[in-house]
Amino acid sequence: MERRYGDDAQIMYHNVETADVKTNHTKVLAEIGNTGLLFPVTVMDGVPIYDGAVSYPAIMRAVNNKLLERDTA
Repeated sequence: MERRYGDDAQIMYHNVETADVKTNHTKVLAEIGNTGLLFPVTVMDGVPIYDGAVSYPAIMRAVNNKLLERDTA
């Protein structure tokens, strides 16, 4: 990700079982629970976009699309 996008994007992993994540990400965790999404959940800018599996090609496409949107806005 860093090779392709430099400082424009980053991937972070959060273990939802930790107190820190439960405290700092309550809104998105509530949304995940309320909508019945399955872990693992990929979240971009606070919005769940994929659930049930991690797909690096899909994540890269989503990041690319988000950056294109930003650049054309």
